[in-house]
Amino acid sequence: MVLEMEKVFAGEPEEEEEEEEEMVDPLTVVREHCEKSEGCVKAREVLELCETRVNSRSHTEEECTEELFDFLHARDHCVAHKLFKQLK
Repeated sequence: MVLEMEKVFAGEPEEEEEEEEEMVDPLTVVREHCEKSEGCVKAREVLELCETRVNSRSHTEEECTEELFDFLHARDHCVAHKLFKQLK
């Protein structure tokens, strides 16, 4: 610590710490890409319509589980074909 302070006072440049590059999960990237595909967009629209319908009612037993699973299935189907090409 004392040596570092001496360097600063002597006018020597401080060593800059290397910034670590943020790691990006390839699964997240592929999922975001797949969610924009035609099949996923349609499944998401059906899910959002169901959620809107369910949230507009105060007393309902309806849930959007099937619509959610349909969306996740469409997205995961797309991901399965693209993800393993990126992994080594």
